[in-house]
Amino acid sequence: MIIPIITGPTSSGKSGTAYNAALKTGMVEIISADAFQVYTGLDIGTAKVSKQEMQQVKHHLINIMQPDKCYSAGMFMQQAEELIDDILKRGKVPIIAGGTGLYIKSLTDGIFDCPEIESRVREELQKKAEKDGLSVLYHNLIQVDKEYASKISSNDPARIIRALEIYYGLGISLTEAHKKYSREPKYKYTCAVLWQDRKALYERINERTVQMWQKGWKQEVENLLNAGYTVECPSFRAIGYKLIADYIINGGSEEYVINQIAKETRHFAKRQFTWFKNKENIVLYDNVSLLENSLIDLINGKRSLL
Repeated sequence: MIIPIITGPTSSGKSGTAYNAALKTGMVEIISADAFQVYTGLDIGTAKVSKQEMQQVKHHLINIMQPDKCYSAGMFMQQAEELIDDILKRGKVPIIAGGTGLYIKSLTDGIFDCPEIESRVREELQKKAEKDGLSVLYHNLIQVDKEYASKISSNDPARIIRALEIYYGLGISLTEAHKKYSREPKYKYTCAVLWQDRKALYERINERTVQMWQKGWKQEVENLLNAGYTVECPSFRAIGYKLIADYIINGGSEEYVINQIAKETRHFAKRQFTWFKNKENIVLYDNVSLLENSLIDLINGKRSLL
């Protein structure tokens, strides 16, 4: 089966669309592709589905991590594929729903998932580049990985340093590392993107930010801080959490915090627009109802989203 993915910018309605299709067909389980809904205690600010909705439709990869733990695209890919296996075996239809582009890319395109390398390796390479010049590092790269060096510019510090970081950190060239640690997609996917008018989306973001605040977002962050979590935790990279934590600790203007969160969310949506616009093999939907009906037809085997 070709697995459907429902994605789009934040606040576009992707989760609700997947949920409605699941509710109407009774055949669907939803796999969240959201980098921060995995964390417990981050409910309001990540726009999680309600407990009632999760009781009515099975959702996966929500509330599976503590706020101080790291979660990655590699972990998501492995867990999502295992879930897809299980859901299909039980005669259900898996739907991927979420807006974290890197997670979706890992499913559709595969991922290079190499072991973590000590930060000092990169730091030493950066110091060497500053001291001896990038040309010296590029010459070193030619010696240890001529194949990769021939594919990149001699003036590309990010790629040169990354390739040497792999070599000195793992003891093998980046070319060999790609062969060893690359994971190809297990399934084929059809990707639908909700693509609303940008002005309307920004207005919706502004309204939703205020609604989240009124629902108790500040109290949610206070609960996290009181539980011993800090802004250094990976979960606090979610939009709004550091801003609210600073407001709680240092004081300030409530109006400023709300406006700043809305501004950061709009900027994030703009980056998502760019990412989805440049992604291949997608179909754009500017109508939620149309996508929902298309999704129901796909679930019932009547048509493809594409």
